Amino acid sequence: MKIGITHETDWGSIHKVIETSFLDEENKVIMNLAQELSKEITTPSIKSLIAETDNQVIGYVSYSPIFLKFDTSISGYILSPLAVSPKHQKQGVGSNLIKSGIDLLTEEGAGILLVYGDPSYYRRFGFKEEIGHAFVPPYTLQYPFGWLGMMLNGTAVPSEPIHFECVAALSKPELW
Repeated sequence: MKIGITHETDWGSIHKVIETSFLDEENKVIMNLAQELSKEITTPSIKSLIAETDNQVIGYVSYSPIFLKFDTSISGYILSPLAVSPKHQKQGVGSNLIKSGIDLLTEEGAGILLVYGDPSYYRRFGFKEEIGHAFVPPYTLQYPFGWLGMMLNGTAVPSEPIHFECVAALSKPELW
């Protein structure tokens, strides 16, 4: 398995992965999110990775910057979305995409990585609820127990909760 940065030519394959990874009602939302993230220009940039085997895309993940409202000394990202082709699930594809993203963001000096997902899955990578609580998302969470975070590069957990804003593609209440 090879992990790499997405390219424009990968989007047809990424769409197939998303389409098969989620239920019908979810895959349209995730597909729209992935398409919008691929077109959005931000500073710092959105980082998207693919997993390939035999020149076939089998997984995709995107990391979008967050913009802290009051503390600009910390830079951070949100992991969303993550998709793995059903026939390649439970084979370490998602884990490799997440670990590669953590390594990439750590190398680039990010201080926080957030995720909104299944705690039992994301905890094994070091995501914690208490760190998630230190960062207040822009919208009310439908499932607050799924809001997790991890500090990177020795960044200290803030003593007071910090509010943040997202990239435009994630700035939709229905995603939260």
